[in-house]
Amino acid sequence: MNSITRNKTLLTCILIVAMFAVSACGGAGDSGTKAKKTISIGMMNAPSGFNPLEWSDLAQNVCTAILFKPLVEFDESMKHQPMLADSIETKDNQTFIVKLNANAKWTDGKPVTADDVIFTLNLISHPKVTATVASNFNILEGLDGNGKNPSGAIISGVKKIDDRTIAFKTKGPIDLTSFKEGIGTRLKTMPSHVLKDVAPEKLYQHPFMQKPTVTNGPFKLVTYQKGQYVQFEANKDYFKGTPKLDALYFKIMPGANITAQLQSGEIDMNDPNLGMIPFEDTATLKSLSNVTADAGGIQSAVQTLMINLKTIPDVKVRQAISHAINRPMIVEKLLKGDGVSVELPYIPSSPFLNKTLLPLTPFDPEKSKRLLQEAGWDAGRTINFAVPSGQKVREQVADIIVDNLKNVGIKVQIQKYDFVTSMAKAKKGEFDIYIIGLTVYPATPDASRLLKTGEPLNLSGYSNKEMDDLLLAGKSEVDPDKRKAIYDRVQELFARDLPSPSIYAQNALKVVSKRVKFGKPQSFGMYNDLEKWDVGN
Repeated sequence: MNSITRNKTLLTCILIVAMFAVSACGGAGDSGTKAKKTISIGMMNAPSGFNPLEWSDLAQNVCTAILFKPLVEFDESMKHQPMLADSIETKDNQTFIVKLNANAKWTDGKPVTADDVIFTLNLISHPKVTATVASNFNILEGLDGNGKNPSGAIISGVKKIDDRTIAFKTKGPIDLTSFKEGIGTRLKTMPSHVLKDVAPEKLYQHPFMQKPTVTNGPFKLVTYQKGQYVQFEANKDYFKGTPKLDALYFKIMPGANITAQLQSGEIDMNDPNLGMIPFEDTATLKSLSNVTADAGGIQSAVQTLMINLKTIPDVKVRQAISHAINRPMIVEKLLKGDGVSVELPYIPSSPFLNKTLLPLTPFDPEKSKRLLQEAGWDAGRTINFAVPSGQKVREQVADIIVDNLKNVGIKVQIQKYDFVTSMAKAKKGEFDIYIIGLTVYPATPDASRLLKTGEPLNLSGYSNKEMDDLLLAGKSEVDPDKRKAIYDRVQELFARDLPSPSIYAQNALKVVSKRVKFGKPQSFGMYNDLEKWDVGN
């Protein structure tokens, strides 16, 4: 074979390989290949894991609710929408009958049953399982004030009626909405046939808890590249219908990058709770032709200043810190009026807000100085201010707070860490003050996770028996007037002790690409109907 023949043969082989490669890759215009449908969502906080028994990390809550559907979930109108449960009913406000969706099944084909629900409850209440969600279940008969079952016996308040029906009995009457919120939205059922032989004390070390392989939601976990992205693929056998999308991505990045990637089309929307748009980018995004931008809806995240009661035990110092913070300036100048000042654990639209206490600690530097003097504050001391990085507005607020405190004689050193690291350090008490965003539900008055002794998000370490008793009583009270009185008193104690003053709530800009036909950013219920999400060409 001469060189010309060899070259022709080689060129022919290359062309054949190239033709096969193009055929294999396909494209939107190929008649034999269907382009994959995907949606990418921008968020700033990375999930700390995929453990459905944890409740202290919003990104983790979102991811696990996609994998393990709760019984019910809030929708955008603050009503409970059926998820794993078809219905929750009661005749006496003490026994609640939960009927599971008859078609619900795990991704390995096995049905989701009452046994799975009871198995999950036993894990949550087991004294050797550190489930942060547990305290929400303390209303059930047979569990203690922490939602635990120290005896290890069968939980008396939970009974299987048939394979798809469970009866829950509470210690006393509570209204149906409270049951749905406290238990229905927080119970994410796990597969008993996968985990039944795992010792409870070793549960969190099991590979399943790091990467769940048998789930019941609309999408399955594929890959988590820590700090970069989470990839899900459609669960074709999802009991509410096969998802229209093939894949879903959470891309983790700073707020400024979310803006840039919405502009470029690299992401399709932001999560308003986890991917807040920097306020200075609002006008830019509203002017784009490829997206729709809306700042309306309920404020769902309150930025709260946790004050470590071990290192700052004097309430006068805590009051001084709160009086020193210029909340009006933060809202008017930094947020350009796109938010509200907050001091109590409730947002202004909450029907449970005790307005008689407001203003609680208005901006008053001179009063702050007097309180510090009365407390005998050491002007040479420097306090550590832990700030999660990644959310530009919050970081700017932290800088304002540092200047505010400096002006009244408190030296501050900022310590910035990524959210997961900052939360881990905060749980160990490695801070003096710590700013964190907490999701609030206007229709829900329970502030247990912030104020109850031992709660994971009670990072200040606040402990007060009267408060604990009130929070428990509030869950059980069905009379509206008496219930309001209970939560008024909760706020009075909070105002007196001031363990964790709120700072502000920002109106979240919700941005979505016009290629998205169904699905949009929402403060509540954003992922309830994921199986219906769809995109155009």
